[in-house]
Amino acid sequence: MTLLEAKELAQKGIKVTHRYFTDEEYMIMKGNIIIFEDDVQIFFDEWTKGKDYLTDGWSLFSAENK
Repeated sequence: MTLLEAKELAQKGIKVTHRYFTDEEYMIMKGNIIIFEDDVQIFFDEWTKGKDYLTDGWSLFSAENK
């Protein structure tokens, strides 16, 4: 899925992951703030700026992905 599709799901509290994340890594969002699985938080625009590789490659996170 695309970054914008992943953002919409993450803003609903649905865990999403990226193909470059490890099996344990995911993110959700509150407003425009990304919250990673380890509670690190960063503004969406700040984290994605200049990272063209984030444009696609997203999927729903599943603990069974391990």
